[in-house]
Amino acid sequence: MKNILPSFQVDRDTSPRFHRRDALRFGIGGAMALAFLGAGCSTTTTTPNRIAVRKVRSSAADGIELAVYESGNPRGRPVIFVHGFAQSSESWARQMQSSELGAELRLISFDLRGHGNSDKPLARDAYHDPVRWANDLRSVMRATGADKPCIVSWSYGGRVVNDYLATFGDAEVGSLNYVAATSTAQRFGLGTSYALIGGMLSDDPAIEAKATEDFLHACFETQPSQADFENMKRFNAQTPVAVRKLLAGRPADYDDALRKLKVPVLVTHGDKDRISAVAMSEYTVGLVKASSLSIYSGAGHSTFFEQPARFDSELIALTRRTL
Repeated sequence: MKNILPSFQVDRDTSPRFHRRDALRFGIGGAMALAFLGAGCSTTTTTPNRIAVRKVRSSAADGIELAVYESGNPRGRPVIFVHGFAQSSESWARQMQSSELGAELRLISFDLRGHGNSDKPLARDAYHDPVRWANDLRSVMRATGADKPCIVSWSYGGRVVNDYLATFGDAEVGSLNYVAATSTAQRFGLGTSYALIGGMLSDDPAIEAKATEDFLHACFETQPSQADFENMKRFNAQTPVAVRKLLAGRPADYDDALRKLKVPVLVTHGDKDRISAVAMSEYTVGLVKASSLSIYSGAGHSTFFEQPARFDSELIALTRRTL
């Protein structure tokens, strides 16, 4: 197969068509780039190894644009993946390209504001206003037509989902999978290596780069390959230090929103997690009546990457329980 990307309509109304050179400018990298550029893509049909890309304008007050990606079965139950601090949609590459998931599910991921290929406003309110985060997620749901999606949130992504729930409730949600996801800012929920984030906020490039590498290593008990690690360093660098600083320090008062949940909830955590303590997920389960806790023996902060077969199987089972 030639490595040629067919024309791709990113936005039906206003965006230009994408060609291979445009995809490279868009910043798609690593495993996603291979799928996107190698296999081609389409706005009308997506298959397990094809990733369609679009820009979605958020209904938040600042109207930023979010980069949204889709693969899998276009008629399947929608799943929306929400990544963590200084990461990107590429964190979910193993799920977005999974033939098992893609055969049954419609897979959607997006870059959070300030991350990846989404807009990066440099204003405090852009990151400290929970309603903006809530509207970002709601905009992705509505732009993709994701009806009653299962929403999977990892680490800081839990804040985004909880901002959504606190603002809009769970009426338009089918189910939730919290993956070592933030449900409180209390110190008992922090892992032994959480303090590494401090160095990631440094204006000294050498200190920042070393801290980012150390943080990434701490996200895994089973370390990624060197190629995967280099790719992770690349997309972590897409979140500027200025944005990382603005992400820090906002409250995480989600108890009421979590207690009100009625949809099925799966809480996933690795027992070797050094970023978020297992106590974080135990706290979530204690608040959510319709929840279950799945502990991964020998896994770190990135269960979906370290043990993808189990993770994908449990995700499919959850979607089959989706309301």
